[in-house]
Amino acid sequence: MATPRVTPGDAELFKKLSGLCIDTVSGILMGLGFPDQYIAGIPPITLDMKMVGRARTLRYLPIRPDLSEQAKHKYPCGLTHRAVEDSHPGDILVVDSGGCTESGFIGDVIVSRFIVRGGAGIVCDGAIRDYSILRHMGLPIYTKGVHAAVSQRRLIGIGYEMPVVCGGVSVLPGDILLGDDEGVVVIPTHLADQVADRGLATEHRETFLRQVLERGVRPIHEVYPPNEEVLKEYEEYKRQGH
Repeated sequence: MATPRVTPGDAELFKKLSGLCIDTVSGILMGLGFPDQYIAGIPPITLDMKMVGRARTLRYLPIRPDLSEQAKHKYPCGLTHRAVEDSHPGDILVVDSGGCTESGFIGDVIVSRFIVRGGAGIVCDGAIRDYSILRHMGLPIYTKGVHAAVSQRRLIGIGYEMPVVCGGVSVLPGDILLGDDEGVVVIPTHLADQVADRGLATEHRETFLRQVLERGVRPIHEVYPPNEEVLKEYEEYKRQGH
């Protein structure tokens, strides 16, 4: 299952999504029947950075000699090296480490190469190394933990471009991830355009509703959700070009 390259259409889609907060997107996904798309317990290591891109998935398992031998044949230079060299602009490494934080799967040197390849971010249900450097490298990174030891202390890379679990969320290769200071939400590819358009409309209306409440004239039950009078005001607001 190969991750699709980012297309010109993706660039426009990503631009729309980057203007949305993940709360809005999560609510829309819930309404579409996808209530469990928020990656829990994996915060960003830097703030004030937006992340949007397509998932390139990696899976790690606890060390086991026979699996380690298989992995050496399958990924002679290691799974992380393979994923980074395969990456295209707009790719996000999504790492299923089974929640293990007792070794770090990637450090600053390999991340440098990932940035050169156009990587858009990393989301790791495990640990990273070189935290003190990585948090200043300008790449959005979300991780469950940090650890100084290399991944081989506890983990072996065994799966690539396959469905994984990250923070309790199923992630498929090519899914779109949106991240901000609150965390990351996973958007199934086939819903992305619909989510983006609905999200823009939702946030436009909610901006208006906040303005109505800030006037201090109407109580909350008239405005959120909006009653018929407030909806009429909103239609006039849009006609005025807001």
